[in-house]
Amino acid sequence: MASKQHADAAKQHKYAHKPVPSKIPKHNMSKDKKEETETEKPIQLKDIHDMMKAMMTKLEKLDFIEIKVHAVEEDLRKMRDSIEYVHAEVDDLKAENIGRKKTDEDTKQRLEKLQKENEILNKSVIDLKARSMRDIKPFFYNLPESKDEDTTNLIHGLLEEKLDIKDARVNVKIDRSHRLGKPKSGTTRPRPIVAKFNYFQDREQIRRNARKLKGTKLAIGEQFPEKIMKIRKELYPEFKKEREGSG
Repeated sequence: MASKQHADAAKQHKYAHKPVPSKIPKHNMSKDKKEETETEKPIQLKDIHDMMKAMMTKLEKLDFIEIKVHAVEEDLRKMRDSIEYVHAEVDDLKAENIGRKKTDEDTKQRLEKLQKENEILNKSVIDLKARSMRDIKPFFYNLPESKDEDTTNLIHGLLEEKLDIKDARVNVKIDRSHRLGKPKSGTTRPRPIVAKFNYFQDREQIRRNARKLKGTKLAIGEQFPEKIMKIRKELYPEFKKEREGSG
């Protein structure tokens, strides 16, 4: 009995290591697997082709974008250069404007200085004119001349008697008076008397009334400063010529 059981166990062990034949035919399985492999292969190549094509399209877009970016960068560079140029021009204009303001200020100061100098000169001219007017001395012609005479008294007498100036001896002040030049022998013509009056108004009154001596031998003239007399002497020929031409 034991021998039989032992024999059955050995038999089972033998058949356990023996491969069980497959019910699927071996030939058909290899054919399907081959067909499946051949079907998958062209699909993978197409995908790769499409993927490469998509990548190339994206690369082309990237190239286009890069070109655009370069163009924008170039435009920005040109714009930056233009802005820098404008800034430089503005700086130059500012500097030029500052220079012009300084020049205008200098010119203004020079004009103000010239105006002040002109005012000073005008005042000097007026002062010189006033001095010249004060320095003008009247000449009295053909008043009788005698030894030890009082020329001031002779003038006062002329003013009262011929020019109708009342109380001339009291009201008209004469600083000094004298005959002009040295006496000449052999002539009876009296030398002119020159007088310096204390007040300008008195002298002007005498000058205005001098026309009352018209028709007499007496006359009143004026003595100007030496420089004015020189100019009058130089201009007199022209004055005489014009007067004769107009007559």
